[in-house]
Amino acid sequence: MIPLRTIKYGDAEVPVIERFWKVAERLPYRKTYSLKPGQHWKDAGVTSKQWESYVLLDDGEAIPVGAAIARELLAEGASFAVFTELWGGLVLVDSDLVCVREEGQIQELLDILRTDNGGNLGGLPDAIAIFPDGRIAMREAKNIATKDRLSRKQHDFASIAQRLLGDRLNLTVVEWGRSLKSD
Repeated sequence: MIPLRTIKYGDAEVPVIERFWKVAERLPYRKTYSLKPGQHWKDAGVTSKQWESYVLLDDGEAIPVGAAIARELLAEGASFAVFTELWGGLVLVDSDLVCVREEGQIQELLDILRTDNGGNLGGLPDAIAIFPDGRIAMREAKNIATKDRLSRKQHDFASIAQRLLGDRLNLTVVEWGRSLKSD
């Protein structure tokens, strides 16, 4: 078995997962922060003043990396998985790219994390999943091509989550944006 690479995230070494997803680079940023529950991600306007790299699916559709991660987590057995947007307030979007309400188990989880993080969720990872057995997966996506790195705020948030959730938390960094040699 190949040993997993790890990275310091919060107070612990966590696994690093590499994903060789095709990248749709430099597309106008879709204003996910403007979505309301029930709206599809494509309903959000775009701005040419900001750019984003998205995962390019085999059918040519470009989706946020958090949605690709949420889809993986559902395939692993999660009962609930979303990607997060924090710019201007929390927005949760499911793996089908539909904005969802903060309610039920996810609301309970986020309320606990908010309380211990001074009332905010700064540093919240890009994707969150809840499994039927109570495990919680949090995935932070880092684009290798842009040299994206963990910030101090993300480390601080991870430390709080690790302390509050203990062994229930599966915190992982997903590195993506690298091309396969055969591409």
